[in-house]
Amino acid sequence: MADKKIDKIIKTEGRPDVLIRLARVSDMRRIQMLYAEVYGSGYPIPIIIDKEKMRRAIEDDDYYWVVSDCGGRIVGSFVFAVDLRYRNSKAFGAVVSQDYRKMDLAHTMLRLVLEDIMERKNLVDIMYATTRTANHAPQKLFESMGFVKLGIFPNTHKVQDNETHCLTALLTEKALQRRRQVPQIIPEIAPFYGIVRKQINLEDPRIADVGREYSDHSRKIPLLNFEVIDAPEFVKNRWHKTVSNSFFERTFMPFHEPNLILITPDQGTEVYLTCSRKDKYSVVVGGVTNEDNFAVVLESVAQKVSQMDMAYLEVIIDAYSPEAQRDAMDARFIPSAYFPCAKRMGEKRYDCVVFSRTFEILDFRNVSIISLYKEFLREYVKLWRENYIELALEPDRK
Repeated sequence: MADKKIDKIIKTEGRPDVLIRLARVSDMRRIQMLYAEVYGSGYPIPIIIDKEKMRRAIEDDDYYWVVSDCGGRIVGSFVFAVDLRYRNSKAFGAVVSQDYRKMDLAHTMLRLVLEDIMERKNLVDIMYATTRTANHAPQKLFESMGFVKLGIFPNTHKVQDNETHCLTALLTEKALQRRRQVPQIIPEIAPFYGIVRKQINLEDPRIADVGREYSDHSRKIPLLNFEVIDAPEFVKNRWHKTVSNSFFERTFMPFHEPNLILITPDQGTEVYLTCSRKDKYSVVVGGVTNEDNFAVVLESVAQKVSQMDMAYLEVIIDAYSPEAQRDAMDARFIPSAYFPCAKRMGEKRYDCVVFSRTFEILDFRNVSIISLYKEFLREYVKLWRENYIELALEPDRK
């Protein structure tokens, strides 16, 4: 993408014009000062707080790092990652200085990148974003650009307090045309599918009410004895040589580079994770295993990362594998989002379901969300209560 170019002047009154452009390495310190101005020292995204990662992203053709420059002061920043192979993009890290928020700078930065990568260059089929819920503004920004509301990430990141984020995506016609239809989902996922279906034209899913080895909760799920490999460069190199097998073939985690491996002593199971110690966030990127039941692996991973003081663990599973979905729920991972067209395989795009497990008390008092996101939150809380509270209150349960 050597020909990428973002260049727009926003006229102002009483102060220098604002130039929206691609970031330069010389901007790095001023970009970090902007995030510190808005978020203090608690901002958790590594690409923002790690200078070397920031430098690579600014120089990398797979990123559009867009800034708003007012007379040499960086007053806005927005980051866009682009995966040309899978034709996916991700928008994140949007921030605008308090004094400039009436100028719609975030909206303009987003629109300029969308025009470049989707319309002019036709580089991607989808763009997705996760938005903060401290106020309505980030959610309304993406809603105004035609993004579809797909779900929530409960207690996913920690800035000052644990934060719930929203998931939203812009799906092109090409993405929907390539979509594999008629997902096979367990009943618990159907309400999330229905909320997405209110916004885009989707067919009836196939509901597969499957039972698995630990679905009746009469037996405790056995735990694998995991050892931890916490050596980021080794993990990255090993990951690039690894081909996920078994149910890991049905998982998906875009734009995450693993930095940790959980491995059994016999090396029969290796699980690759991205873990952020700063905000206690972790996701399953992929892996290999000789286990027959995904619930055993997920429960074992959950117990291990909890011991490592992680607060949140996420796995994304395709919407055509009801057995894997059931295994995730048996391991007390709760669905919270439905993502059409998320995963590209060959010329087809596959729907996916976001499952998560939190190890801290759920607290939604400071959540400010709009419209359909409240419906996602209600469905999530309902399932969480059923699996973590009502299950223990069953009359015949000891």
